[in-house]
Amino acid sequence: RLIKAKAEAEIQLLKGQLHPHFLFNSLNNIYSLALSRSEHTADSILKLTELLDYLVYRAGMEKVALNKEIELVENYIGLEELRYGDRLKVAFDRSVSNDALPVAPLILLPFAENCFKHGGAGKDGLFRVDINLEAAENRLSFRIFNTKNQRKKNLRASGGVGLKNIRQRLELLYPGKYTLMIREEPDGFRVELEIKFE
Repeated sequence: RLIKAKAEAEIQLLKGQLHPHFLFNSLNNIYSLALSRSEHTADSILKLTELLDYLVYRAGMEKVALNKEIELVENYIGLEELRYGDRLKVAFDRSVSNDALPVAPLILLPFAENCFKHGGAGKDGLFRVDINLEAAENRLSFRIFNTKNQRKKNLRASGGVGLKNIRQRLELLYPGKYTLMIREEPDGFRVELEIKFE
């Protein structure tokens, strides 16, 4: 029982480290929109409100329905789309047979955040993010690729605090039941996460 309590405390600590980072990024996005007097400022505030609602009311839960986790990622990407405009092209393909599949909260968001932290316009001048999510009764597959800025040297996307935290959370929540591959490629970054459920 003591080991379980320790693991739960570690998970809560790691979740807590995600929240300030996430909020800081979102507020910076809205600030940029407000500075440019964008007509999308109000919509971005609404999206942030929905994101904060998730963080306050769902992130503390042991499990959430997969569709709620997907909505969180969509809202986050929506904020980024408002900020980047036509320079950003996002493709989010999903094949979900059970959208009520229980998953740990905030398990997908750090990967979306990382795209925007380390990504940028590719050779064609566009910032591309391609997401593929497949979920069945006992398996979740999440793949994400983003282009990187070809004009500046990128830091490795696999060593940051956010991804270190998500690796620790995965190990605590799904020990021996997940695989995570993070790879820098010539044109971008690729992440592949597979989780097997009992």
